[in-house]
Amino acid sequence: MTGKPTIKDVAELAGCGIATVSRVLNNSGPTSLEKRQQVEEAVEALGFQFNEMGRSLKSNQSKAIAVLVPTLTNPVFADAIEGIQEAASELGYEIILICSNYNADAELAGLKTLISRQVDGVILTVSDPHESAALDLLRQTSTPHCLIFNHSGDIQHSAVGVDNVAAARLVGDKMIELNHKKAAFVAVHFNSSDRSKARYDGFCAAFRDSGLREPGLIEVDYAPKDLEVSLSAVFRDDPDISVLFASNDLLALSCIRALRALGKRVPEDVSVVGFDGIAIADLVEPNLATVSTPCRAMGRTAAKLVISGLTGKSSDQNAPDQPGPEPTLITLPFEFRSGNSLAPYRTKIADERAATHPSAVATTPLNINQTK
Repeated sequence: MTGKPTIKDVAELAGCGIATVSRVLNNSGPTSLEKRQQVEEAVEALGFQFNEMGRSLKSNQSKAIAVLVPTLTNPVFADAIEGIQEAASELGYEIILICSNYNADAELAGLKTLISRQVDGVILTVSDPHESAALDLLRQTSTPHCLIFNHSGDIQHSAVGVDNVAAARLVGDKMIELNHKKAAFVAVHFNSSDRSKARYDGFCAAFRDSGLREPGLIEVDYAPKDLEVSLSAVFRDDPDISVLFASNDLLALSCIRALRALGKRVPEDVSVVGFDGIAIADLVEPNLATVSTPCRAMGRTAAKLVISGLTGKSSDQNAPDQPGPEPTLITLPFEFRSGNSLAPYRTKIADERAATHPSAVATTPLNINQTK
């Protein structure tokens, strides 16, 4: 035999008809245990690879779920993808991945490519769920889909995420409890991230409700020198800012590095808080105070939600069948994780006193109990 083995070759070696081989490979009909074993042995002996594309054309399903995220540089997306892949694999699906680099045009172009490959469903994070051509296309084509990290604010799209406003408000409350009165919010791609906007809104609300000035917004670049220049200008204009809230943990870590380059100590001079709870944030010094979010669980939940819509029933075998894919909003719990990058506000007078009488002022950051 030359070339790739065919289903006809498998049938001849197994001593049966092509229809029998097809039933065994597709699990689509009754076959005796003996005949099934013969077919499986023939497949293994010949190294036969079943044509998944051919099966998808017959069943009108590709058994593939598309995943579109902005980037893999931020570990939160990588964690979510691992959760998606775990759940999809358990349910017999593969995933196809595309990154959009926070670009709305790239989101639409990538989605068109994915739909052309006849994926069964899509899990995605978009720049702006309120004005998204990508989401419009999914709705127009009736493609089952679910947002992760985004919350669309309506019931037209299923979504899995955390309450960013509530989480950021909690961060602001923690800072105020520690006597911080002047703060700033630091973000990259602010105008193309509904997550950053929601976090800034919640952060401002906490300070506003306490009668304090709303935190300023600092839009920066991840590049170290650009970040240093931006922060230097901020502290030159308002040297009394005592705490920074970064829109994600990677940016918070970059802020700590930039502050050190500017000669500022963390947390003695400026405290820093992040958002996401990535693993590396607990391995640096000082370890990062942050909002921990269940990224892997987001991915698993979204995958199960999309696939249960495709099959017309819940992926939970104990749950009743569902009539179809209804848009669903799922909000998962978050947790504030205290860290040494956030300390009580200390005035210059207190610092001078500490320098003269070290035992008079505590230098250990306050340990804040974790809050759901």
